[in-house]
Amino acid sequence: MVARPGRPDQLTLRDSYQEAVQQGDLKGYWSKRWGRSEEYPAWISDTNLPALSKEQAVALYQASGGRRSAEFKSNNLEEIRYSLDFLLYDTIKLEGRFDECVAEGGSYTLTGAGKEFVSYLLCLREPSLLGTWNASTERALRVLDIYPDTLRKGHWGLRYLDLLEVLQRVRLKLGLGDFREVDLFAYW
Repeated sequence: MVARPGRPDQLTLRDSYQEAVQQGDLKGYWSKRWGRSEEYPAWISDTNLPALSKEQAVALYQASGGRRSAEFKSNNLEEIRYSLDFLLYDTIKLEGRFDECVAEGGSYTLTGAGKEFVSYLLCLREPSLLGTWNASTERALRVLDIYPDTLRKGHWGLRYLDLLEVLQRVRLKLGLGDFREVDLFAYW
């Protein structure tokens, strides 16, 4: 990547980010977003998902950064379980599952939930393979000058695959352990 005027280079960003982590500047965000990331995957495991409670679903939604809790709560619990089961465990390709859960009118789209919630759940399940997609992610990609134009329109699942490709490059260049750390970097 060529450094452009007014944009910090990745090494400077990495050093500043690591300093912020070491000073504890990001502990609050990590705690809110990922503090229960050891507990949450058990809630959405294929064996426990049928017993997922509405309170657990709302907790996951809020941890994902969801801001339309009243709308999300209007979903029937069985619809939530059904949607999460499809997203996390169906054999359809990832891009198809993502699209069906995010696209307006998708068969598994939940009221009040969007790409932020869906990508958060995927990251919870596979943090070394799947990343989050939210406003912070998009801002970070713009700052790094690697925002793909393909994120703006088209099939939601294909957009997500394009995002994952770019986030993987960020992860490798900055030496981040998994996509939860990429999310923390993007927030920073």
